[in-house]
Amino acid sequence: MSTKLISLLYRLEKEGGPAHDRKFVCSVQVETQNGTFVTIGDPMSRVKDAENSAAQKMLELLLRL
Repeated sequence: MSTKLISLLYRLEKEGGPAHDRKFVCSVQVETQNGTFVTIGDPMSRVKDAENSAAQKMLELLLRL
């Protein structure tokens, strides 16, 4: 049985807007046996949502390979 190790790194790329309406943009970096891939998510009002946006874009990218 083969085990594939994948390294994930989330990063807060940008934070902006007024205090009552902050927007966060996160990226996710994935290192696989086939190389390193990075995607940047959409601006979101919560960091977790920004991470999920980046992860969704990464999933879409990896599924196209």
